[in-house]
Amino acid sequence: MKYETDMKTEIITTRKMWYQEIVIFWAMFVLTMLHEWIFINSLENFLKGFVFFLILYVQAQVHRFFIFNFYLEKKYITYFFSSLGVILIGSAVLFTANLLWIRPEFFDADELLFSFLYHFVICIISTVTIMALSLMQRYAVELQRRNRDQLLLNEMNLKFLHTQLNPHFFFNMLNNLYGVSLTEPERTPALIVKLSEMMRYQIENGNVARVSLADEIEFIRNYTDMERERIGKRSDIQFNFSASAEDTSLYSIPPLLLITLVENSFKHSHNSNWFVYIDIALTDDRLHLKIDNSLADKNLQKPSTKVGLNNLKQRLSYLYGDRFSFHENRSESSYTTVLEIPLEKMSYE
Repeated sequence: MKYETDMKTEIITTRKMWYQEIVIFWAMFVLTMLHEWIFINSLENFLKGFVFFLILYVQAQVHRFFIFNFYLEKKYITYFFSSLGVILIGSAVLFTANLLWIRPEFFDADELLFSFLYHFVICIISTVTIMALSLMQRYAVELQRRNRDQLLLNEMNLKFLHTQLNPHFFFNMLNNLYGVSLTEPERTPALIVKLSEMMRYQIENGNVARVSLADEIEFIRNYTDMERERIGKRSDIQFNFSASAEDTSLYSIPPLLLITLVENSFKHSHNSNWFVYIDIALTDDRLHLKIDNSLADKNLQKPSTKVGLNNLKQRLSYLYGDRFSFHENRSESSYTTVLEIPLEKMSYE
């Protein structure tokens, strides 16, 4: 259903863009030929005027779709000479068409250089005009996209609230801390610091777009440590992160993106052979997360609504489109999830 909606939106957007292009084309044709309407008294003269405009329009569109990319890539010298070359070619084609067919009667053999310069200026004006309209159109489309993305982000944030750590986790941790304070009071301060860091991280970063990957990994590590403390000797819990602190500090990631999978691995694991294996690795600017966990005994299993998992998939789709991969594999006694997402370099602007 979501795919069909996205496809319909894409089709509607494409149609609007084509309609706008057609309107711009004919509006510019009318404006360009306005001073020539008195001469358009036959089909041949109309075709001459149309060809004249079409040459201007095509050379301007070549600049728009091909040459302007050099400017966006900050290759200014390449952009300058490419623009000059395209305009000169357009001027030459326009000059030749005018001289040989469209308006040969207006040319004086002694002023051909001036006439070519005139066509050169016309090509520049048409290029500037079409680029101005194109940039205005692009700005309007970008503004609409940002508004749509903001609405989607607001919707995702509402769903995202459901993917945050279950408050029962903190209640259980506080109860465990009480027990530890009675039996091993010397360990209590360190555990309190871990728990407070987790709560602060969740509160402070719940509404920001991106956080440091190092901070996100540290949050996952603290969560795993606290779960290990809660479960104690009943389970085999392993957390492996095969990347240096220097590499980790280079990247950013949407906050609290991985915690749903990590929390689920503990939530559904409890049995006599309780285990949770979490492996995170960085390869070629991509993050790989693999979690293997045991499943509860059949008599202890509860039906899962998968609300958190479905919300995570929607969030991943929103953030990465088709650039992520997510796989699940369930057996009688274990459950494996594998997630791979692209990473972005940290911005320090």
